[in-house]
Amino acid sequence: MQSRNEYLEALGIPDFLYSKIELVPETSAPLSFMVIELSSKDSFCETGKTRDLLVKMLASIELNLNNIHLASVELSSLDSFIKENPAQVVLVMDSTFKSDKPSLFSTYHPRDVIKDSSLKRDTWEILKRVKQCLK
Repeated sequence: MQSRNEYLEALGIPDFLYSKIELVPETSAPLSFMVIELSSKDSFCETGKTRDLLVKMLASIELNLNNIHLASVELSSLDSFIKENPAQVVLVMDSTFKSDKPSLFSTYHPRDVIKDSSLKRDTWEILKRVKQCLK
């Protein structure tokens, strides 16, 4: 969508004739839920099996992609990204990430769950905690 808007702008087409969608909301109100991945390998930001599983995982706690903000961020910029995009609850899809903040959770990335189905139970337990925190 962003490329299309840039193309239309370059052609000089007035912006009221097309929709401009921002990738990150410009509102100062905090997001309710944000899901972050720390690696772009098999990203859930792109269509495919990884995204399909993420959709199923979110559906299991009564959420869908319209209710959340997805992001792919480098570990080195994670703290600043979270500060710039405050959310009620943040789920980092990387089991190696640890935090002591009560509204910041981490679990296995969907690509890891696809590779090893024994990770489903631990992931489900985290998702249940996320759901409780969103209430």
